[in-house]
Amino acid sequence: MTIELFSFTKNHRLLQPTEFKLVFDAPIKKIHSKHCIVFIKPNQKNTPRLGLAITKKKVKRAVLRNKIKRCTREVFRLNQHCIGDIDLVLIVKISLTKEVDIYAEIAEIFEKIKSLYPKSYL
Repeated sequence: MTIELFSFTKNHRLLQPTEFKLVFDAPIKKIHSKHCIVFIKPNQKNTPRLGLAITKKKVKRAVLRNKIKRCTREVFRLNQHCIGDIDLVLIVKISLTKEVDIYAEIAEIFEKIKSLYPKSYL
């Protein structure tokens, strides 16, 4: 493995509202957990990409919103070499408190993603 595989650059992110809209409008799969949902759609970019849509309405405190983003990016960064070419958008579906182990919940979601959409080494 090279160090480049474990980076999280702009190539690995959904940046434009149109990119988010494409994933939200026609996902091929939705993976639910207690507090989060991930929308999945294949892409033609030869790399998995991550988008985060964590709203103030669901997570009031900025500290907690930022923690969710950091945890999600870290789990994605460590697992991206095992995931196929898909676009992922994570949203929070119900309110969270700081007592929730969000890292474990996100790691569990990514384990499901790795098993459903493995990287094909052709």
